[in-house]
Amino acid sequence: MQACFNDVAIHYEIEGPEGAPFVTFSHSLASSLELWDLQVPALLDKFRVLRFDTRGHGSSSAPPGPYSIEVLTGDLIRLLDHLEIERTHFAGISMGGMIGQVFACRHADRLDRLVLSNTTCRVDPEAAPLWEERIRAAETKGMEALAPDILKRWLSDHFRRNQPELTRRIHDMIAATPVSGYVGCSKAIGVFDISQELHKACAPTLIIAGRLDESTPVSAATAIQERISGSELAVMPGALHLSNVEASELFNQALVGFLEG
Repeated sequence: MQACFNDVAIHYEIEGPEGAPFVTFSHSLASSLELWDLQVPALLDKFRVLRFDTRGHGSSSAPPGPYSIEVLTGDLIRLLDHLEIERTHFAGISMGGMIGQVFACRHADRLDRLVLSNTTCRVDPEAAPLWEERIRAAETKGMEALAPDILKRWLSDHFRRNQPELTRRIHDMIAATPVSGYVGCSKAIGVFDISQELHKACAPTLIIAGRLDESTPVSAATAIQERISGSELAVMPGALHLSNVEASELFNQALVGFLEG
């Protein structure tokens, strides 16, 4: 299904029993709503699940930039308004976790419980050359060329060897990402910093980290936990950046337990 606004069309899917509490999922850079395929079945008995493709990703449109995390959060709010969803639980991974933090700080009246996975509250300005390099590579070589290195950051060698079909699906999500969407969202991520505002987040919060994640390490999760009063931290052993995929069983246990309160 599509929700069309003035500047963007957002693709979304809704599953689960009508009248149940909503859980909204937001995916990472260079993926799509399919990134949450392993979580949805664990929730459908008790929750109504909303997944959407961030602008520039999946089946959503990829308008010209500039993008910002605030713009991406605005898309979320417009989607919730369009669907007449007054309140929702929210789970975001990586870039989706950045959207979740802005959502929690600036739209607290719309949020019930918050799950932030493999994300950070601040991207170090010293990482700017790295993001510029990735953007240049996408613009000159295309997303297919970036996929192997992204997969190495996202999933362990062991997982990629033993789960070739799932690894291929994630590879295909990366490769299918429009270059304009990857570039626009990469620029938004590269300047993201909500660290001084994060104390405003008041929803019950679960933070999830991958023990082996070098992109958003456990220290980044701890920094978020220190800023959100009463938040909980769960570390997924053996997982890199996509802990919801690599440690899906433990991830789902933590997710469902937290959302059920």
